[in-house]
Amino acid sequence: MFIHRLTNFFNSRWYWLCVVLTGLGVEGVALFYQHVLDEPPCVLCIQSRVWVLAGVLFGLVGLIGSNLVAIRLTAQLGLVGALGMVLNKSWTTVLVERGLYDGQCGMDPGFPSWFALDKWFPNVFEVWTMCGFTPNFLFGMTMGEGLVYGTSVLIATAVLALVLMILHQLRPSASPI
Repeated sequence: MFIHRLTNFFNSRWYWLCVVLTGLGVEGVALFYQHVLDEPPCVLCIQSRVWVLAGVLFGLVGLIGSNLVAIRLTAQLGLVGALGMVLNKSWTTVLVERGLYDGQCGMDPGFPSWFALDKWFPNVFEVWTMCGFTPNFLFGMTMGEGLVYGTSVLIATAVLALVLMILHQLRPSASPI
């Protein structure tokens, strides 16, 4: 019964609305720390923001096309991929914080000239500082650690949703939409 309800939720517009609102909430927290608490973002923070934004966009696609199986599954695959990249960037941030990452972490966000988010929206996507420190967050964690833990929960939920969406379609009684 619980799995059936969960499957119905993951196949509903409510799920996609939750995806969009969660992503916007994460972006809002990042911008609050940047503009209200004066915590400058590094290149890894900015790259994480871009992938969170990608998750929001996949959520919007899922919300708009929630009646079509192909759209739902495509949006869910995109969401899992975007969350995977957020997890990758946030994990790298934690490694940098702990002095365990030897890679370069400069001031260039790496956007191509045709997608210059840092120039178009500097208050959101401009790098302000070098990597090495993220501010304290909740429960004694740094923001990087909080993003690792939070993204881990989100990616596990997104993978579960994907599996249940696929299983729902494989059932003989599944509707064609």
